[in-house]
Amino acid sequence: MVLDSYRGRFDLLLEPISKFFLSVNPNAISVISVVLAALTGIFYYFGSPAFLAGAFVALIFSALFDAVDGKVARMRNMASRKGDLIDHVLDRYADIFIILGMTFSPFGNITIGMLAIIGVILTSYMGTQAQALGLKRNYSGVLGRADRLVMMLVVIILQIFIRESYPLLGISFTVTVILLLWFAIGGNITALKRFKDSLDQV
Repeated sequence: MVLDSYRGRFDLLLEPISKFFLSVNPNAISVISVVLAALTGIFYYFGSPAFLAGAFVALIFSALFDAVDGKVARMRNMASRKGDLIDHVLDRYADIFIILGMTFSPFGNITIGMLAIIGVILTSYMGTQAQALGLKRNYSGVLGRADRLVMMLVVIILQIFIRESYPLLGISFTVTVILLLWFAIGGNITALKRFKDSLDQV
């Protein structure tokens, strides 16, 4: 599942929503998105069904504002390298906040969570590094940002109802740990794929 390839279609759907935010500075929208991501991580950390429901709602709005900021910038002819840098940096903080919340929640695993952060950060780094080298931004691989978003939303719902853990090889597996494990494995696979793609072009 590589939902990043459908960015063009999602962009068309964002236009009517973005019109409501045309009076707001795009960078402020980016800040709102990362604050909501931090709330997602905090809510997940507490782990009760009510807090997980809050994490679900916060994550949806974080993703919405993250998508809207760039659209608003383009609609207002404010798109710039500075804005792009701010957006990418805040996106990485958003990723870290959410995964840390999952990692240190009652359902997480610290070792696997740290590996998940490495996989996610390297995935994003390899995509933007290609752009920095003058190549086309690379969205290839098995674990793009849109894919992670959908998976996290699904896992939050599952974690509300499936609260048991299943010991295996000394690890207590929950649906959250399974997700983090996939972020660790799929993220590094995606990062290596993007690295190879960039090597083939330079």
